[in-house]
Amino acid sequence: MNEDRKRILDMLAEGKITSDQAEMLIDSLGAPAEPVPAPAPSPSAGWPSGPSAGGTPKFMYVKVRSSGKDTVDVKIPLALLRAGLKLTSLIPPQAMEQINESMAASGMSIDFNNLKPEDIEEVIESLREMEVNIVSTDGDNVRVFCA
Repeated sequence: MNEDRKRILDMLAEGKITSDQAEMLIDSLGAPAEPVPAPAPSPSAGWPSGPSAGGTPKFMYVKVRSSGKDTVDVKIPLALLRAGLKLTSLIPPQAMEQINESMAASGMSIDFNNLKPEDIEEVIESLREMEVNIVSTDGDNVRVFCA
């Protein structure tokens, strides 16, 4: 990753810029970026296409369509996972122990002390195949996917 991209992602992780601003800055670098597949409309339900067929997903999408005409359309950059992992190095050891104990007590046995960047990359790669579709009896639809 070149230094400019890293600085942009660091600014995003620090909350200095929004994900849209980070995306615009990365696009403006002019470096050959990996194309982000644009969600294509689905002819039957008006939904964008689902999980990407190849490549590493860049975004998680949360789409909600309600029969009451409410609409939610969220695009979350998966770079936030990478940034979050970097931030865990700033947590004091005693606090990290409490976090791990609390997570274990809640049934989530994740040891953040042993989490490595390659683990996050594996999670992000696996998200390419993740898709959640919920259709309620009153016509509300929820869709979560990565592309």
